[in-house]
Amino acid sequence: MRSLLTLVIVGAIAFVLVGMYVAPGQPELRAWYLRNACQYLDKASPEICAPMRRADTGVPT
Repeated sequence: MRSLLTLVIVGAIAFVLVGMYVAPGQPELRAWYLRNACQYLDKASPEICAPMRRADTGVPT
C-alpha cells in the first residue's frame, strides 16, 4: 500500500514538472496541457501553467 501511495505522489509531481518544464517547448504537449490540465492545475497554483501560456502567446520570459 505504501508503494502505491508513493507511486501516485511521484506521478503527480512528475505531471506538474512536465507541465512546467517540458510542455512549453513541445507544441502538441503544450496544447494538451492548456486544453485539459491547466484548469485543474491553476487551482493549485496559477504559476504552474504560466510558462505554457507565455510560450503559447510568444511573450519572452
